[in-house]
Amino acid sequence: MAYVRSKKPSRRRNMYLGLLVTLGIGLAVVAFYQWGYKPAAANDKIHVRFKEALLNEDVSFFQENVEYEAEPLTRAEALRFMGWLNEEKSIRGEAISEVAQDRSDRAQGMETDGLFRLVDTGDGRFGFADYRLELLPKTLRTSADVPLTNIWIDGVQAGRVDEAGATVEIVRMPGRYDVKAIAVVDGETVTKTEVVTLTEDAQLAFGLLPDQDETVAGQFDLERAELIEIEVEAQTGHSIETLEALMNKQEQTVVDAIGEPMQRGDVWRYEGMELRFVDGRVARIDIDLQKRPDDLLALLGEPKERVDTELGVEWRYDRTLLESIFTFLRLQSEKRFIERDEAIYLILT
Repeated sequence: MAYVRSKKPSRRRNMYLGLLVTLGIGLAVVAFYQWGYKPAAANDKIHVRFKEALLNEDVSFFQENVEYEAEPLTRAEALRFMGWLNEEKSIRGEAISEVAQDRSDRAQGMETDGLFRLVDTGDGRFGFADYRLELLPKTLRTSADVPLTNIWIDGVQAGRVDEAGATVEIVRMPGRYDVKAIAVVDGETVTKTEVVTLTEDAQLAFGLLPDQDETVAGQFDLERAELIEIEVEAQTGHSIETLEALMNKQEQTVVDAIGEPMQRGDVWRYEGMELRFVDGRVARIDIDLQKRPDDLLALLGEPKERVDTELGVEWRYDRTLLESIFTFLRLQSEKRFIERDEAIYLILT
């Protein structure tokens, strides 16, 4: 009978296999700790992460872990909020303390006082909770002693006081804001600006009558020109200079400048405006200012005359008045304020 040599596993091969298994288990443990356990534990300590992110100006933390009205903060909102807290050292200290207290007392963290509410997302793992911070809305109650007073916050119209002594409520996230009141008194513009810090609901009363504030000379000034420029860009997404540059341009030039319209034809419809073509070139632009007639009265005052035209009721102001505003805005085309269907349009021709 032939002798057959038995095959025994190599000791060296067994050693390699053991090392590989040990290394694999080690890597798995490290990966579990690094990408599983450690983040879960960190999310549970939201107060520690908040303080570190604030002091280190980590904007990504605020974008990912702080929300307002159920939406994550945009980068601009995160930068603004973080910058405000770091500029106001006392408020920053109170905010850090508030988050720490909310974390230690979860029932307190769900209350609606202060700057934040602590929200457990329910996505926690390994026995840890997963938290987000919800910024609590603050109400600014604003009044004025002049009817039809427009209220602007950081360059954007936010509300209007229709009657003297009435109050308009404006809701914003906590922060610091420039609040401006603009009204027309005896045909002249009166403005007043206040800086408001919203850490809780607040009230602001504007005194705009001549004996309480300085009247701006002239019926129209550069400040109001800036407001119209802001309105045009807010409604259309484009500067008024960009839109005027489209006059008498061909279709492809328009598309290259502001993109495809929502609807084509003799009239091209975009957000907040319509472009009318004649012989393939832009002949007229109608910009919807999203203003009622009394809004325009509050902004520009009474026109010199109102004239019925084929486009609607044209509000005509003194020619030098129009020249001042549109020279400031670097416009060369003819501009007309048209009232149509209870709305005000700025029409370029």
